[in-house]
Amino acid sequence: MNWQKWLWRLLPNLIASISGPLRQDLIRFAKEFREKAKKTENPWDDFAADAICWILGIDGKDSSSS
Repeated sequence: MNWQKWLWRLLPNLIASISGPLRQDLIRFAKEFREKAKKTENPWDDFAADAICWILGIDGKDSSSS
């Protein structure tokens, strides 16, 4: 079994299954994390923050979108 393919298929379903209030908390965390990452000099912080936001379906252009 290709675990990478399996994970990429599972992840969207897992995220979509999180209950509303917890999902909103996760989105809030991701947005705050992205803003903090922008303030560091480490480009990997930005990459990690953008990946987390992408997984959660948060637009990278506007920190107020979800």
